[in-house]
Amino acid sequence: MKMRKFTAFAAAAAMAVLVAGCSSNDDSDHAGHSSESVTASTSAAAATTETAVAAPTAEELTQSLDLVVDPTVDAATKADAIENGQARLANLETMTAALANYGEITFTVDTPTVEGETTTAPVTIATARGATAPTPNTWVLVDGDWKLSDTSACQLLAMGQAPCV
Repeated sequence: MKMRKFTAFAAAAAMAVLVAGCSSNDDSDHAGHSSESVTASTSAAAATTETAVAAPTAEELTQSLDLVVDPTVDAATKADAIENGQARLANLETMTAALANYGEITFTVDTPTVEGETTTAPVTIATARGATAPTPNTWVLVDGDWKLSDTSACQLLAMGQAPCV
């Protein structure tokens, strides 16, 4: 019983010392911790977050579309550029085989808009057979990379005779 009282007393004494140490009026301990430095740190962290989620350019989005229809690129590489791409491997293989002798396909991506982790841009597709009207395509941010959305990939795969089921 004496040991419990002593332990309780020691704990209370330690708390008193800690509280007294934390309530010091001496500003020398807090010289580098002003509210200005906290605000600067918070602003720097916010800027870093914004930079990490930079909006993709129309050129970057065009390159992602070019990759998906390039008959010289394997399906696994294409799948990495698409949201849910692993589920579309068979479709990508079918489309890649169909495009082997199809001819040139070009994309014109207009100015993208970003809302959170989704980017949307009007895309015109041109082939030897003609051009499509601009159609909105979307990309989603996945692990820091902008990937063609599953919905837009399925639209492209359907055009390549490999529709999603």
